[in-house]
Amino acid sequence: MQNLEQVISCDWGTSSFRLRLIDIASEKCLAEIISDKGNAVLFNQWKSQTTTSRLHFYLTYLKEAVDSLAVSSGFILDRHCILISGMASSSIGMKELPYADLPFALDGRSAYSEWINAEPVLANPVLLISGVQLPGDVMRGEEIQLAGIAAMLNLPGENEILYLLPGTHSKHITVINNQVVHFSTFMTGEIFDLLTRYSILSHAVINPGNAAITEGDTASFRSGVMKAFESELLNSLFSVRINQLKKYLSEQQNYFYLSGLLIGTEINYIRKKKKQKLVLCSSGSLQRLYQETLQSAGLSDQTLVITSQILDNSAAAGQLKIFKNMASKII
Repeated sequence: MQNLEQVISCDWGTSSFRLRLIDIASEKCLAEIISDKGNAVLFNQWKSQTTTSRLHFYLTYLKEAVDSLAVSSGFILDRHCILISGMASSSIGMKELPYADLPFALDGRSAYSEWINAEPVLANPVLLISGVQLPGDVMRGEEIQLAGIAAMLNLPGENEILYLLPGTHSKHITVINNQVVHFSTFMTGEIFDLLTRYSILSHAVINPGNAAITEGDTASFRSGVMKAFESELLNSLFSVRINQLKKYLSEQQNYFYLSGLLIGTEINYIRKKKKQKLVLCSSGSLQRLYQETLQSAGLSDQTLVITSQILDNSAAAGQLKIFKNMASKII
């Protein structure tokens, strides 16, 4: 018999792995395991061997993580349901699943998911949750986070809301009547990484690492944002090189200037949406930079910035909504 007082939440991304023991009634995290064994790492490891199926290979790592979670929590976890979302249902994950289509209801009933036969590796029931698609776009995991965020915020469902989820591939997700009706992907983070590591601009910037953001850094970032609002990106990118040649900015300030160019370009298209409710779903320094950009765009008054705690718990909360819809199907 399955344990229905607690579940194991697994948020399995491209480059990260997070396993949490969640109390169903309170939705509190009782224990947690985090590693860098994302799907990309495991997929490459699986391809380098020929003896084990992909599903078996991934489940073996999952079992190791569950065993570690059991030790840290003090609970026996053999009969706890494991809820998995993110890239685990992709072509580089444990099993590729088809996408759900829009509209996607945030109560979880629209999600496409499958119960995975994990035996003999795991005795646990494993629910693998897939992503959603448009004809020209896809996402895996962000919609589950969004379901959790919407539940915790409890915003009026009839209004149109644009949720901003910054990251390597930022998502802008439009919700009406508690349903995702559209979304767009912006490769902001990935392009920034490529430019700062491999392009000619890599010699014009320096990553400050964990150093505090200075007033000069912030001013440079705002300058990049305003440049993005008034010019085309492919042309304005060369201004990063000019900043170096003319010594207008230090390499660290230029780093933030470049960030402002890219984030400003991402936000530029929504500058005219002065009446639309915006919800910024981010944390840390990235949250600060997006807030600066929204302020420069004149959108601060209509933007709700969620707390880091809500964002931290969003994937597990979204998985629980889907699990509760699926609970009657557990055999």
